[in-house]
Amino acid sequence: MRDIALILHVAAGILAVLFGPLAIVLTLRRRGLNWAGEVYHWTIALVCLTALVMVPYDWGRLWYFWPITIASYLFVYLGQRSAEAPGGLWYRGVLRGYGGGWIALWTAIAIVSLPHHPWAWAIPIVVGSTVVEWLCFNPSPTWIRQPQPGG
Repeated sequence: MRDIALILHVAAGILAVLFGPLAIVLTLRRRGLNWAGEVYHWTIALVCLTALVMVPYDWGRLWYFWPITIASYLFVYLGQRSAEAPGGLWYRGVLRGYGGGWIALWTAIAIVSLPHHPWAWAIPIVVGSTVVEWLCFNPSPTWIRQPQPGG
């Protein structure tokens, strides 16, 4: 069971890393939920589900992935909900949701890839959060414009 979960986890993780930025860009450009956001949502869901399956096999070493997993999915869910009903500051929910999920994904990758460098988890969080917040407070005019009736 663990081997199957690991294969699915890695495959879904690769897709999530690739589709995260695409989902953000297309969602903001199209001002709503789209196929890339759906793919990103479901790949993150699979990454999180498989992580929840694998963690108990090595609980003492991997227990902290449960909160990362839950936070990752909740971030992407926030982005999904924000994309479904654009209006007002909707783009902040998309950026923080989809972006936060992508940051959490890279944080998990850094923790696993660089286990002897405990500071490595801070790099994706600091860099990613800075970029997301900068975009939230300096949005593109196309994200905040009101759609024209009949247009």
